[in-house]
Amino acid sequence: MSALKAPHPGDVYARSKEHTAELRARYPKQFEGPFISVGWPDGWHRLVTEVCAYAAAHHPDLRWAQIKEKFGGLRLYYRGGPLRADIQCSDGVYSMVIPREEGEFITSLQEVVSNAEKASLETCCLCGGLSGVPGAKPHNFGGWWLTACPACIPKIEAHRSLPWNER
Repeated sequence: MSALKAPHPGDVYARSKEHTAELRARYPKQFEGPFISVGWPDGWHRLVTEVCAYAAAHHPDLRWAQIKEKFGGLRLYYRGGPLRADIQCSDGVYSMVIPREEGEFITSLQEVVSNAEKASLETCCLCGGLSGVPGAKPHNFGGWWLTACPACIPKIEAHRSLPWNER
């Protein structure tokens, strides 16, 4: 029986399954049902946990549809939530939130979600350095945008340079 291989120090998803299982156990209603796709970088686990705690306290019927990384930032989509459009341009990414119908848009929840998404753009996706860490910003890793601090960029680059089957 072989021992499990230790994760690469630059793998931003090394603890993703553990983090997902933790939140599914703590907030089972939020993660029940079909079509749930979740997986966020380890450094943003604190941000996701804070949003889930807020939702449990203030919106107990909330169900997540998807939680992920996109264009270097965290994205949290909940059932019945607003439509999202992200447009990548040469000078950055523009994200729009469009309410579906009158009454479906939960302003207080959307504010918490938006704040977490904004904080992710200043929080290293690997080490989780608190928002405002000098130099934590979106970085292009060969076409894949992630927010990383200067200390973690070389680790992530080393992981991304490995052949796919060795990651």
